[in-house]
Amino acid sequence: MLVPAKYENRNYGIDAHVWVGKYRNLHNISHWHLEYELVACQAGMVQLMINGHCFPLCAGDAALCPGGSVHYINSGNDAIALVAQFGGKLTESITGQYQLKSIRFADRYGISERLDKIYFELKEGGAFCNELANARIIQLIAEIFRGEDIVPFASESSAALIRYKNLLGKISESFEFITFSEAAGAMHMTEAYFSRFFKKISGMTFSSYLNIVKIDRAIELLRENPDISTSSLMIECGFNTLRHFNRIFKEVTGYPPKKLPAGYNLSIKTISDASAGFDPTLPSSILL
Repeated sequence: MLVPAKYENRNYGIDAHVWVGKYRNLHNISHWHLEYELVACQAGMVQLMINGHCFPLCAGDAALCPGGSVHYINSGNDAIALVAQFGGKLTESITGQYQLKSIRFADRYGISERLDKIYFELKEGGAFCNELANARIIQLIAEIFRGEDIVPFASESSAALIRYKNLLGKISESFEFITFSEAAGAMHMTEAYFSRFFKKISGMTFSSYLNIVKIDRAIELLRENPDISTSSLMIECGFNTLRHFNRIFKEVTGYPPKKLPAGYNLSIKTISDASAGFDPTLPSSILL
């Protein structure tokens, strides 16, 4: 059975079911996870794409991304966003029965300040910090659902989105060999329609996405064996020429392969095992 990749499994602290991050200039690649994701824009403009639908957020706006949704975030220059992920079981009595009528809404609940508080609570630790973080996210979600228009819960799982998740798994497992034509065939789409669909869902072309996955693998190989030859890297990662490999490597990382700084992490680790951690955040993002 093919296990979908680009599945993010956020590593929470022990007994915590909440994770909070604060970013400047946040950009990430198309991904999905079972957790809900609450995004609050503190400054600038943040564009949130969920299942092919665009939700632009200005300062003072927020959005709730349902668990299982395919999504990505693109932020404007110097935009600041707070992102919270929390397990659906934590709020099951609310989110398991209802959903917001509008994914995007005005932040009338002090979301940014409250997520900041949860972030520092978890970072600093202390007695019962996880219990406090869990309780605070439950209270916040309850207030949002009480203050916004809600409708009965209905999962959005179209055949195209299911095939897309499976395609990401196929890319993860056979990125060295998969072609654009094969990917279009796996989606049961013409090549022209697939090109438009993939860019809408992923925020980038198929070739750009595939190149990022390949370069991520090259970085892993360099970390495992710093003495590996550039030609071996090229072959292992599915490139046909050294010139093309070197060009793409520098476009993605900003460095030639042999001048990559020690410890460099592209932060988009491809996995086919949901028990491992995966962070879809691209290196231009700054975690505050």
